[in-house]
Amino acid sequence: MKGKGEIEVWEALRESFSIILHKPIILLPMLAVSLFSQFADSLIDTFIAPDQITSLSNITPLLKFGLLFLVIYIVIYMLVDGMYPLMVKNVLENKEIELSAAFGSVVKKFPSIIVAGILVGLLVGIGIMLFIIPGMIFAIWYFYTIPAIMLEDRGALDGMRASKAFARDKKFNTFLLFLIPMLIIFLVGVFTLPLRLFVPAAEEIVNFILSLVVSTWMSVIPAYVYIKYKGEG
Repeated sequence: MKGKGEIEVWEALRESFSIILHKPIILLPMLAVSLFSQFADSLIDTFIAPDQITSLSNITPLLKFGLLFLVIYIVIYMLVDGMYPLMVKNVLENKEIELSAAFGSVVKKFPSIIVAGILVGLLVGIGIMLFIIPGMIFAIWYFYTIPAIMLEDRGALDGMRASKAFARDKKFNTFLLFLIPMLIIFLVGVFTLPLRLFVPAAEEIVNFILSLVVSTWMSVIPAYVYIKYKGEG
């Protein structure tokens, strides 16, 4: 029997994915992230060929170019990720998804969003280097940081504290919430391997669509869980 505030993992995964199926417009913000990533990869492949890298002086422009696109990617991704708690809230309240309103709200909270994203990324990265488990613990603690910031108008550190407090008695279930989608990606990748061998173009299309859907799902899940279970906790 489910305890008070305890996450029902399969229900959360199913219902959060159902939001995407019934409201495909929710894919559009993450589509911008995916298209930018594809554009950056194509640009690098086009203008910087491996045979051009013959010395350190050739590598420096590549590093600067890559760093620039990484910064732009992070900014775009954080803006988009911050939209999802508000869009999910609209869906759960049976309202129309308002992309422009969600984007406007994220812009106002962007300093908190970007600071929280950097801090969480650093903590998880350092934790992974320290025998992996600390990084997993940090990832679980701060899985709900963006929903806390956007839905409760919190600052970066306050949002991180709220996420940690919310996840405190939900650690294992929260771990499953981001482990299971990753396993699904792996399994689909295994089953689509023949496409890579015989129809490479089709494999790229499948991977693009899969990445788009799962990336959106991973932004919807913490928002859905935080909205649904915050009051119960």
